[in-house]
Amino acid sequence: MNANSIIFQMPFDESDGSAVAFDYSQNRADGAVVGAKFVAGKNGNAISFGGSDTCEVSKTVFPNMNIEFSMMMWVQGREIECGSPKKMIWVLNFSGLNNYVEVPIEATPGSWYSLAMTRRGTAYNFYVNSSLVKTLYLSGTLLGISLCQDYYGGEYGFGLLDDVKIYNFALSQSELINELSSSKQQAYLLDGVDFKQYGVFVSGSDGIMNRPKMKAPATLSWDNYHGESVDLSHKFYESREITLSCFIKADSKMDFIKKITTFEQQFDKTGTNRLVIDVHPVKPLIYEVYCKDAIEISKEWSDELMVGTFKLKLVEPEPVKRVLKHIRVGEATKTCSITLTSSKYVNIYWGDGKVDYDVSGENLTITHDYDVNGDYFPVITGCIDEISSFTTNAIVVWERI
Repeated sequence: MNANSIIFQMPFDESDGSAVAFDYSQNRADGAVVGAKFVAGKNGNAISFGGSDTCEVSKTVFPNMNIEFSMMMWVQGREIECGSPKKMIWVLNFSGLNNYVEVPIEATPGSWYSLAMTRRGTAYNFYVNSSLVKTLYLSGTLLGISLCQDYYGGEYGFGLLDDVKIYNFALSQSELINELSSSKQQAYLLDGVDFKQYGVFVSGSDGIMNRPKMKAPATLSWDNYHGESVDLSHKFYESREITLSCFIKADSKMDFIKKITTFEQQFDKTGTNRLVIDVHPVKPLIYEVYCKDAIEISKEWSDELMVGTFKLKLVEPEPVKRVLKHIRVGEATKTCSITLTSSKYVNIYWGDGKVDYDVSGENLTITHDYDVNGDYFPVITGCIDEISSFTTNAIVVWERI
């Protein structure tokens, strides 16, 4: 699906306690969270509402309500003290006094449902788990849409919401099924280029989620005392080691030599390489790495299909980091801004090959301009746990990883 077609995308994957729910679309219509919690959801986390909780989006998402559009989301109703509501209800409000339409959807509390609604002209289609359950033909000026848990015992607003998307066109049922069933294909990228473009495939990986080894803390051994005194007020970690099990395919001997040489040369560049492992639609794993060991190819030469295997050993020298996302859609959004207070140096890898090293200070603002439209992932490395204040106009993808 073209990213320009998605005008709102809120996966609700923030950590509990976050005051912001980020919109990952180019519109960046983030939500202000009051009272609601982030809990385990259908995909990653979800937002949980408990009656009066809110997630308010103040920025305009629709240019107007009378365009073709689609809405998709995962929902789960919750049981409440005075009973168990059995329905979710779409409410469409039109211009005029008491001019609204209700569309009830059967929904057992505790179960996840994929709900969708599309509008094309005067036709409104309603789907449950990609199955069409109702079509209405409605004229008039649409003013608003709401999705409510069935009113039960005087209480509204209990439930979980996950992966909300709004599209600027009406999805067909087959497109809806594809969107619902599509999952992110795991991919490995080096400096933005898929390994497969070099003819390299990854069959296994070690170390990508391992907790790095802790550096030896300061210790004292006292006479007449058992053991030792250890300073654990601050914990610092050694570099992370990553090993990718790879194989490379080629059609001929010369093609094999060309592919492996081109791939190996990527590690000759100055500074670190960016390794990205795409495991989630909006939250990739990102590492700034270098290769210090030899790349030893195991290969038996023949005139047939050329396949060689090797272990790619990479080192991430700064293994503790915060990952952001900045979306540039034009001149007005070219600048990523970070304001922080840190007594220790941190480095900022902006995701376009530029780096700001040794950043520290009180309420220090650092900005970076991106030249080309696209999605960028700034990474802040160092003693990020000792950053005492932090604000940014970017999305916080990983608070600490």
